[in-house]
Amino acid sequence: MAATGVGYSVADLIRKGPLSRQGPERIALVFGERQVSYGELDQRSDRVAAGLAEAGFAKGERAAILSYNSVEFVEIFFAVAKLGGILVPVNYMLRPAEVEYALADSGATWLFADEHGIEVAAGVLDDHPEVRAIGIGTAAGGRGIAYEELAASTGPAPGLDLVSPSDVLLLQYTSGTTGFPKGATHTHATVLFNAMHQVPDFKLTEDDVYICAPALCWAAGLHNIVMPLWWIGGRVVLQPSGGFDPDGLCEAIAAEGGTVMIVVASVLSRLVSSGALERHDLSRLRLLATGGEAVSLQMLETVRGALPQTDVLQVYGQSEFPTLMALLSADRALEKPASTGKATSLCELRVVDSEGRELPPNEHGDIICRSPATMIGYWEKPEQTAATIVDGWLWTGDRGYTDEDGFLYIAGRSKEMYISGGLNVYPAEIEVVLASHPDVSEAAVRGVPHDSLGEVGCAFVVGEGLDLEQVEAFCRERLATYKVPKSWVLRAEPLPRTASGKPEKHRLEVSAETAGA
Repeated sequence: MAATGVGYSVADLIRKGPLSRQGPERIALVFGERQVSYGELDQRSDRVAAGLAEAGFAKGERAAILSYNSVEFVEIFFAVAKLGGILVPVNYMLRPAEVEYALADSGATWLFADEHGIEVAAGVLDDHPEVRAIGIGTAAGGRGIAYEELAASTGPAPGLDLVSPSDVLLLQYTSGTTGFPKGATHTHATVLFNAMHQVPDFKLTEDDVYICAPALCWAAGLHNIVMPLWWIGGRVVLQPSGGFDPDGLCEAIAAEGGTVMIVVASVLSRLVSSGALERHDLSRLRLLATGGEAVSLQMLETVRGALPQTDVLQVYGQSEFPTLMALLSADRALEKPASTGKATSLCELRVVDSEGRELPPNEHGDIICRSPATMIGYWEKPEQTAATIVDGWLWTGDRGYTDEDGFLYIAGRSKEMYISGGLNVYPAEIEVVLASHPDVSEAAVRGVPHDSLGEVGCAFVVGEGLDLEQVEAFCRERLATYKVPKSWVLRAEPLPRTASGKPEKHRLEVSAETAGA
């Protein structure tokens, strides 16, 4: 425990003093040629925190970060945590309007941004002078504060008594069926509980080396394996963002002696089809976890053939936390390949009817979760929070069933979300954008199968004289690329609707040509 009456905080994860079994000289983070020890990471984040405090940052303020993976991203996370601030990770794939929404909804008054982030947010910052920009690397460009100025601070480090475990630490934005993103609100305690269970569930040790491929701005990037491994003194090898390269990832595993890796199912598929698993020495890789969608029996057998020493696990979770609610162990993967397994150690899962009554095996219902890692609610959205967290149970929005052995199967998504390349996409958010187009009178979006991405969006639009290429360009200006539908259907007749006026998407037919577009 921290030497304070207030309690343990996330910043304590990296505070490895001389009496620690690992010690401050142990390497915590590798990024390219940089190796950062626990002591250096703690000291650098102390200096950034001191610089922020000198610049006027106060406890409880929201600081957004729009950046590719970097050492600075990690330093900023811990610096904000040490000051009792609230971090708002913003997906670097978003467009200016989406970034503006995240800043406005969270009330962020600080924005850390790398060169790409500054470029995306430039117009937003012009319109919102109350947001103070901090440029990472060469990104300052005369706009706001240079990050290295903060990191050079000689001011006092924040005191250990500044933060309580119940203080809000993180707003992890996740889209919803209303079409507007929601900030899943996490405290130091919920983040720590989310990390705690992964240590025994994945049998992590201080000798593990995690090859971190996901983006840190995603819940899966910063909170899967990374936090728990730092807790016990392990090493995280952070990969650069964007431009997935199967051989590059495998080269990193081989060079760094990687023992643990998590990839979404679509990335695993690309790794297998590329042949990269066989071209590199991955003999130290003991655990490979995958999720986002079910993995076929053929895929599992192929991976196990290429990596016979590696346990392949399937996982299921949410940004509302736990990020890993269930896992299918390697010894049951071939027996129950379509299952997502059983609940992790700090999570209880149930399949229930609309009244919350637990259902018997093979009966479909809503999946609900209870865990000390679960969010405390959606940021400043009490009605949506009350509808999502009922009597301490999080209604995930997913539907499924259990078999006679208690294994969970995901059957569908009551909120219509689909997963494209491992990224959650919510049709309602796209439909809001389409509805704003002056020539679109009606629009509906649904997920359709795709060979490499799992699912992609198919948009059904109604409007006189519509140019679909122009409508697609309209969406690309307002949505992240992965959210833009990959196929389009122009309808002459109105959308089919229920008696209450809701579109009946199951009646929207997708031709073979459209599905493969």
